[in-house]
Amino acid sequence: MAYPLWMAIMVPPISFMAWNLQCLWRNYRLAQKMNIPIIVIPASGDNPVWLLVAKPVLAVLRFIFGDIDFVKYSNPGWESKAKYRMYEELGEAVIHVSPGHNWLYICNPDAINEVFRRHKEFDRHPELLAILAVFGPNISTATGADWQRQRKITSAPFSDSNNALLWDVSRQQASELVQHWLAASEPIRTTDEDTRTLSLHVLSGAGFGKQYSFHKKGEKAKAGHLYNYRDSIALVLENCVLILVLGPKLLGKLAKWRIFGPLAKIGQATIDFKDHMTTMLIEENQAIAEGRPRAATITNSLIRASEESRSSSKAGEGFKGLTEDEIYGNIFVYNFAGHDTTATTFSWALYLLAAFPDTQTWMAEEIMAVVGDRDLQSLDFKEVYPKLVRCLAIFYETVRLWNPVLGICKSTFLDPVDLTVGEQTFSIPPDTRIVLSTNGSQTLRRYWGDDSLEWKPRRWVLDSGTNSEETGEKGESLFVPARGSFFAWSDGVRTCPGKKFSQVEFVATMVALFRDYKVEVVPEKGETSFDARERVKRTVNDNGMVLLLQMRDPKSVGLKWSAR
Repeated sequence: MAYPLWMAIMVPPISFMAWNLQCLWRNYRLAQKMNIPIIVIPASGDNPVWLLVAKPVLAVLRFIFGDIDFVKYSNPGWESKAKYRMYEELGEAVIHVSPGHNWLYICNPDAINEVFRRHKEFDRHPELLAILAVFGPNISTATGADWQRQRKITSAPFSDSNNALLWDVSRQQASELVQHWLAASEPIRTTDEDTRTLSLHVLSGAGFGKQYSFHKKGEKAKAGHLYNYRDSIALVLENCVLILVLGPKLLGKLAKWRIFGPLAKIGQATIDFKDHMTTMLIEENQAIAEGRPRAATITNSLIRASEESRSSSKAGEGFKGLTEDEIYGNIFVYNFAGHDTTATTFSWALYLLAAFPDTQTWMAEEIMAVVGDRDLQSLDFKEVYPKLVRCLAIFYETVRLWNPVLGICKSTFLDPVDLTVGEQTFSIPPDTRIVLSTNGSQTLRRYWGDDSLEWKPRRWVLDSGTNSEETGEKGESLFVPARGSFFAWSDGVRTCPGKKFSQVEFVATMVALFRDYKVEVVPEKGETSFDARERVKRTVNDNGMVLLLQMRDPKSVGLKWSAR
């Protein structure tokens, strides 16, 4: 009896291990044919289970083997620490071999541009963004003709009307936030949480027509629900990995059972958020039917653009609008893409500005030159925004070094594809993941100088309009880097549609925060001001992956806001 029991316990893990080794060997042989440097890793970076267990497993492996490549490049978020170093050591194309897939990392601007240009051969693999389809198909998960249809409709919300609304909402939220910070009697250690609230409220207001005050509690949840719109989407965004692993349907069922505790709450949040999206859809369709104009929010514009596309499609052309599930999917993906990425960038920027007071003053000088003593509520977005070049430089330099998204991932599909990297041309096997390295390319010393790893926003500002895309109040202009050396919002046909949205939100927030106020680091006991600022720099660089790149311990730093 003991023998069959022993077999029942041991056979499944042994079989699983043998199967993984077989897959690893198969992928290794495929990688060898490319004749480029190879690094073997224990699991694919797109494996959600690995994301949950990587930390303890790697701790054991590091204790046994030390910080070898097998360990170093398996740690989620390794790209942020390595920057250009792996490519300088091994070459501009390196392949990571895992049991799941082979991952080809590229850090060559010309090759990166070629991948973006040949978008039909190198496209996003739907599996890579499955987490974003939890509420329905969307622009991020679509490919081919389906993507083209969705792109046409989903680009409509990002207009000048929406940017003007976004500017006003961002300014108002930031003004309320800075008053909250000014009133604090203790050093502020919740900057990361507060910027998440700021970003969520901005997106709720300008994106989805749900206005919230930073100081006041939002509206009560509807009858039969536990969460209002803000609270439901906040819980969904904070638990995306868990929702991917368990699925929204299972979590929805768990919501009925309080014994499941936090899982039940997350499940209820998914149900409530779906209901809020349904309500938005019904209300906008009613407004369309009655011919009533509505605010230029992302949701309203998205639904109207879908209806216009559907109505204008000719017989025999097929369906041209968005399905109900696609509307839900796109509402969610805009929440996801517009919230976490901007919130984490805000957090990094504020800590960095506190650590670099000279840069903070440099930015504030521009704000005063452009805005002066005018009432912030009276500012005209179209007049003011293009002149705030230094504010935008702060944003660009922050995402250059600490982009929440570590790389742009493409894939080959059924056929091998040739690609030239530097002086070498090789054939990429089918079903290979291709990562265009933002962290590597955006820190290459031949493009960014020997100080490429230092945060220096001034590198983005030129004294004249030469090679620029914006011209500021003092005749300053924004530097345009070589194509392929900076693509924080992706590039090519699939450039992030919310790029301008994030920039307007950031600049408006900087104006509201730094026109009249300043931020500084609060030294710990025994620290000098210099020591405190150096500690902030270490905290900023101590980061890791959750769902996006984040600081590990931002609450270890206390900040203080005061009048300028």
